[in-house]
Amino acid sequence: MSGAAKWWDGRPWREIQTNLREIDMVDIDAERFVADLQEFKANVVMINTAGIIASYPTKLPYHFQSPYLTGDSLEDIIAACHKADIKVVARTDFSKVRRPIYEAHPEWAYVSQKGEIIDYNGDVHVCLSGDYQQIFAPEIIKEAITTLNFDGIFFNMGGYQVKDYSYNYYGICHCDSCQRRFKEMFDAPLPKVEDTTDPLYAKYLIFKQRMLKAYAIKMHEVILGVRPDIAIANNFELKEGFIRQESNTALDRPLPHWQYSASENTKWAVSSYPNMVSSNTTVDFIDYYHRHVTVSPFQQKLRLAQNLANGGGLDYYLMGRLDNHEDKSGYEGIKEMFHFHAEHEQEYLNLSSQSTIALLKGSSDNASEYRGWYRFLTESHYMFDSLVVQNALNLSWDKYQAIIIPDYQPLSDEFVARLDAFAEKGGTVIAVGRSGFQDENFNARTTAPLQSMGIRKLQSVRENNQSAYFKLDHKHQFPRFPVSELIYLDSHYIFAAYNDQVESYFKLIPPHMFGPPERCYYTQTTDHPAFTVHPYGKGQGIFIPWKPGELFYRQGYVNTSEFIADLLEHVAGLVPIQGNIPPMVEVTLFEQKERASTLLQLVNGTGHFGVTFYAPVAISDLEVKLPYDKAPQAVKSLVTGEDHEYQYTEGQLTVKLNQLELFEAIKIS
Repeated sequence: MSGAAKWWDGRPWREIQTNLREIDMVDIDAERFVADLQEFKANVVMINTAGIIASYPTKLPYHFQSPYLTGDSLEDIIAACHKADIKVVARTDFSKVRRPIYEAHPEWAYVSQKGEIIDYNGDVHVCLSGDYQQIFAPEIIKEAITTLNFDGIFFNMGGYQVKDYSYNYYGICHCDSCQRRFKEMFDAPLPKVEDTTDPLYAKYLIFKQRMLKAYAIKMHEVILGVRPDIAIANNFELKEGFIRQESNTALDRPLPHWQYSASENTKWAVSSYPNMVSSNTTVDFIDYYHRHVTVSPFQQKLRLAQNLANGGGLDYYLMGRLDNHEDKSGYEGIKEMFHFHAEHEQEYLNLSSQSTIALLKGSSDNASEYRGWYRFLTESHYMFDSLVVQNALNLSWDKYQAIIIPDYQPLSDEFVARLDAFAEKGGTVIAVGRSGFQDENFNARTTAPLQSMGIRKLQSVRENNQSAYFKLDHKHQFPRFPVSELIYLDSHYIFAAYNDQVESYFKLIPPHMFGPPERCYYTQTTDHPAFTVHPYGKGQGIFIPWKPGELFYRQGYVNTSEFIADLLEHVAGLVPIQGNIPPMVEVTLFEQKERASTLLQLVNGTGHFGVTFYAPVAISDLEVKLPYDKAPQAVKSLVTGEDHEYQYTEGQLTVKLNQLELFEAIKIS
């Protein structure tokens, strides 16, 4: 379909996933199904189709036929959806097979190091390396998409699964196929445990990357070979179709709740794959254990507002059908956001972010450090993109003033060289912690990777720094600390020798006595810095030899966030959106391309309190100050339809908001 128009290009995206259970097919009514979708103004729906269970009459002996197909057929449902201009995505799951299929082909199963399979309620885990996924799943896909007129396809639970639905952990698969393929690739046995310090496990990570890439290519060749008009979810080799992610919760997941889940998922998708649709779903239920009770309705609505504010589509995922769902408490807010988007859908097409900062992300990242920096930037109102390492080299970096590497360790030589070139041409590179200390194959580098940091020699790392601090100097560049002299440190610190051009900031106070109170004082202040600045070509490199993001994400003290805010503004020279905007309000800025207008959006996160999501507190008398090339003709709210008061003076636009509820979208033209 190369060069031809694709149905998803330029289509406003409002998806609902009805994760249909076997019993939902007993009395499903196609017309009622479509009418329920229309109440939400959904224009894309995802339906369970194939894999573990066939939800249509299959002719394949290795595809388990559902015995519950007594209601309207998938064929009738798809036809009714198409009549209402609703596109239909097939949900598939090839991570498991029903027990009878396994018993006929035990060689397809996942096998633990102990030689055990995973049988969860009669569904047996199968391995991606085995013949079921490599040979027979493509045949099932071909049958499903040629028998039924689907518009898209989604693969659930892809990859190498090591847990069941109760979160029991079973370890690396040791099936014959995995052992053989790994032996062929690396001439070595599989690692026994997932240990990031084990060189053999590093090879296993590469093994999985290569296997998953080859599998994605195989699948899209199979699909597009018979149906070139189909949108494929999460195929990052093609870089087209849609990116499907989840904002979800789990009862035993470590706190805090990630309040920017939908923002972050949408931001990296939109920033890193601009030709793909971002479809981040708000998951209705609390956890696998409790799939029939919804999370807070305000949390659902917040997620959808975050999707829109970051340039993505809308997506809602529930168990069962819309009509028989037993907890509809989230429906009202979800409909409100879907209806708003339907009314203004043209305003959300062909957007381009006005971000000047890039934050690196990837599959091997330090999630806590990354999330801490995400909070630093969001809550100080910097306009930033999130770039995934896997595709960042394929994108232009010309619009960015700074790129931040939040302790992202495995970077290729090519990536490191491009970061140095970015600094040399005038950009600021901020490297945190062990950024780049490994190559892309997870091999440790013996020398400092980034020339732009001015590090002459890496010396050592001290892991435990409890009771350590940094003594402030250069206080004129840190106005947020008028009466504070210390920044507290925890976790590791990297000792290094720097070249003569490097300027060091602050002085490390090493761990010292903290009890009893009578002996709680320090006697030593060193010259080891909290961060360094190194002029490099027309730009600079800033090195932070510890992990402030991880510390802030875990503890949240302003001692850390205000340090970063001053560093970004008064050392890196970066300028945030100004005004009297509270940290709990997220601000984004997009150009509406080809319309000579700008979309300013604000999301009120004040409803997030502790571990609960309530209705946000309305905020009055806000002012947003942003650079703007010329005086606008109009500043109008898409939410209320009313004009906003504004002022324009010498390249700065001040927009005034009388009141902010959950969400505001302001068109400046």
